[in-house]
Amino acid sequence: MTQRENEKPVQVKKPVRISGEASSTAKVLPTYYYLSNFLLMLEGVARRYGDLLDEVELGFVDTFSALTPDAQCLLVRLISRQGPWFCEAQLNYSEIEGIPEAISELFKHSLICYEQPDTAWLLQKSTKTELSQALVETSQALVKDIKRLKKSELIQYAQETGLLPNLLRRLAPAQHWFCLSPQVVYRRFELLYFERMSQSLSQFILADLGIHNFEAYSTSIASRSFNTRAEIEGLYTLSSLYQEFEEGGLSGKPSDIGIENFDSFCQRLTELPDFTKEAGNEKLNRMTQGLWLMAARQLERLGHFERALALYGNTKKPPSRERQARCLNKLGRDDEALEFVELMLASPMEESERLVARRLQKSLHRSLGRAAPKPWQGEFDTFKLECQRTANDENLEGRESNAEGAGRVEQCAARHLSTMQGEQLRLCVEVENRLFCSLFGLAFWDIIFTDVGGAFANSYQSRPSDMYQSEFYPRRKQAIDKRLAALASGDTQMIMEHFHQKCGITNDWVHWPLFEELSFDALGLESAQSRDKDQTPLLLQLALTAFSGAFLANLFRQMLFDLRYYRAGFPDLICFHLTAEYLAIERHATDDGAPNLIDSRVTAELIEVKGPGDALRDNQTVWLDWFNRNGVKASVCYLSWLD
Repeated sequence: MTQRENEKPVQVKKPVRISGEASSTAKVLPTYYYLSNFLLMLEGVARRYGDLLDEVELGFVDTFSALTPDAQCLLVRLISRQGPWFCEAQLNYSEIEGIPEAISELFKHSLICYEQPDTAWLLQKSTKTELSQALVETSQALVKDIKRLKKSELIQYAQETGLLPNLLRRLAPAQHWFCLSPQVVYRRFELLYFERMSQSLSQFILADLGIHNFEAYSTSIASRSFNTRAEIEGLYTLSSLYQEFEEGGLSGKPSDIGIENFDSFCQRLTELPDFTKEAGNEKLNRMTQGLWLMAARQLERLGHFERALALYGNTKKPPSRERQARCLNKLGRDDEALEFVELMLASPMEESERLVARRLQKSLHRSLGRAAPKPWQGEFDTFKLECQRTANDENLEGRESNAEGAGRVEQCAARHLSTMQGEQLRLCVEVENRLFCSLFGLAFWDIIFTDVGGAFANSYQSRPSDMYQSEFYPRRKQAIDKRLAALASGDTQMIMEHFHQKCGITNDWVHWPLFEELSFDALGLESAQSRDKDQTPLLLQLALTAFSGAFLANLFRQMLFDLRYYRAGFPDLICFHLTAEYLAIERHATDDGAPNLIDSRVTAELIEVKGPGDALRDNQTVWLDWFNRNGVKASVCYLSWLD
């Protein structure tokens, strides 16, 4: 539908009784929270995409606005439930005064259809108790030990005795079951509001409960992701294909995939328009490339290597080149495979491409009878540490990690490596990926949340939509390069400022609880003076003293090459070496009670901890090597237990 002249903005009426309810700041959800959130979603879509909505979408808004509050509440409740069929007897919401009347109203407005559920679905959803009760009510001539039968045996018994039709009528009486009609296009509004398939109405609840507190970035109409009706239709089409792939049995084990259904799916993929050329829409193009990769990977698993090659050839997005090389290898075309590998080594699109290419190169050289290149292993030291188990270690036995990601061996190593040697203290803290990712998020906070076209669709995002895409850096290159230059000159003030200005706000990079784990008590300074809650935390002070702005600039440049890959693999521990000057810290405290570290001697080293049987991952090796080449000691500690 084209934009209509002099069209009035879409209006969504709110039921009167929602106003004046409990504040969400109390972390208690008000009675009609779900309806308020649904209305907020409709209003957001109307404001951002009202000029592009079609007759079906506008009709749904008008119909929903005309409903009574009870009918509105019931419809939103049904949308939030698992369907597609619903039974009147199973609906019980205390805030809805008349559920039967609300159901009748929804039927009158063609928002629901009375329909008997599918047999397989009904039997799968029914409990053993419900099946037993229905069988007893259906026939008195039952085996005595029917209650001892398993659910599957109950169903088999009903089939063998001819009672299944009566059982189904008892479970699903006429006019008691219904489903949402095609006019209830709420999923379209979710897609347009969030502009991401991974978010839904449940996101509102996390904010209502105070679990997430989001940055106040701009979501202006000028920065929306879709500007024509054709692009919106493309979003719907691609989303339905993703849903079909995940829910239609195409993403499972190769043995479970029907090749006929898969052929039909691939045919529809080939008929998709080129959204980059026709609409210039990078978001739709990324979604399309993701579908090509998913379909090609399944064809590869099915052993259709030639067909997989053809699909992989439709996209340059990693891991397309890697998979093409592997398919060519399976087909015995190793020379062609090696060409892909050498191209990946010469100009990797991501760091993961470089690493996998090194492994493939070795394998292909061996297959072709050529001398294999020397494997890259990185440069770093290793040492062994034997530890006696403590009661705390025993309590953590069998657990890989706790909620914060600190594993048993990491905690033990941190305790044993924290020592006092003469006038020097070595203070080890388990940080893993959290510290350097947090420093990155704090350093570029304002740039991450700046208003860039298509970056932010709603008020519930912890990052821009292109955060982990190759275009993130180029689209903000001028601002990022300016920030890197400031860091290289020694200016780290923006990190401190962002910490205090944004503390507690959700950012995909910043791990706020990390900064509460190390207190001044660790240095024996507890009674010096009360610590203000706005004081810069000790861990942040130590990090910004140990690592220069120039070092952080180099670190962030490395991360910007592939943000998804480089946000992981950092060493587990950071060990701060504090000299006597630091231990006299109370005498150098500033007026606000925060220690003055400028003149203190603080250095740091990084340690990756490996327990028995654990091995280094590729990204860990990359980071260990990088830190050592850039002036920060990084090593591997192989920990074993003293029996």
